[in-house]
Amino acid sequence: MKKTLMITHQVKDLDHWLKNNSMEETWGPHGIKFRIFLKHSKSNLVGVLAEIEDYKFIEELVTNTTLVTSSMKADGVLMETIEILEALEEI
Repeated sequence: MKKTLMITHQVKDLDHWLKNNSMEETWGPHGIKFRIFLKHSKSNLVGVLAEIEDYKFIEELVTNTTLVTSSMKADGVLMETIEILEALEEI
């Protein structure tokens, strides 16, 4: 079942994150589509809308913290600021 997640987090350096983030390279081959959201001001808070075809895959990734944290830390993500919101099914 397809899921849509809104993931927010802060980054150490916004310009570095925009130029070097590895989301598409790391997760794109698994069928995950992304849209990036930024505040109008030069803030280090970013949002990512992720459309995921196989939610079980994400659950497995969360348990593989080595892959997740190494990728995100290299991108400058402040891990303690990550928030994940799941879209509700349409009512």
